[in-house]
Amino acid sequence: MAARSAYGANPHAGASRNNAQARGWGPGWPNAQESKMATVAAAGVKVRVRREIAALVQTLLQVTEKLGYDVKVGQTWGFANRPIRGTKTPSNHSWGLAVDINSLSNPMGSTFKTDLPPRVVSAWESCGFYWGGRYENRPDAMHFEYIGRPADVAAHLAKAKALLNPAPAAVAPPLDLSLLMKQWRIDKAARAGQKPTESLSASEAHWVSWYRRSYGILLTRKGVKYDGRETFLSLTQRFQKAYGLVADGIPGPKTADMLRRLAGYRVQA
Repeated sequence: MAARSAYGANPHAGASRNNAQARGWGPGWPNAQESKMATVAAAGVKVRVRREIAALVQTLLQVTEKLGYDVKVGQTWGFANRPIRGTKTPSNHSWGLAVDINSLSNPMGSTFKTDLPPRVVSAWESCGFYWGGRYENRPDAMHFEYIGRPADVAAHLAKAKALLNPAPAAVAPPLDLSLLMKQWRIDKAARAGQKPTESLSASEAHWVSWYRRSYGILLTRKGVKYDGRETFLSLTQRFQKAYGLVADGIPGPKTADMLRRLAGYRVQA
């Protein structure tokens, strides 16, 4: 089990949690709106939640399972028309806005106890849920309650879907020396006040922009300030100087090899 410090700072510190009616969800206990609940089936369990957040909860349960945490039947639930234990304050469960996950291994009590991985907690918190493990006096690690408004659900659902099915990482293009030299000649002519005799196509300009950003990223890692506005020729010179190459501004084989090794590009002659 992870230490409490492993979960980092509370992203919802100071947020109001017990004001669902003021946030547009209508009444809770004792006048719960049971007709507005829906049953969600995901990760091998079924829970009842408010219809508006059903897809969000379903997606997050799938994310939870994808992250390697086993959600257990009989220990996971949602809607319950009741107050917060020991009070007359409506529980967020009575709005169908709260989900408890694996009650036996994440019990509420005077001490912090949970087997939830930090990455699972982070996923729920990033999608508008307040984690009960953040409570100071009586940690309730099983508990996640939605603290957004009805209008916030769509954005949180989009974020949850992105967690479930992240976009593939961009693939770097081959490092084309002839293209780099073409841009160098264009920059050189412009610096000399001459009209360039060649130009870049739209696709070539796209990849030159990619290379420029790569130079800039590597300069920044080296501790050299880069503002993203200088010419390709000037940027190449600064890159060469930073990495101990001859700073002639010509993106030749040695410069290309350095960029390839640092950024992981293939070199295409």
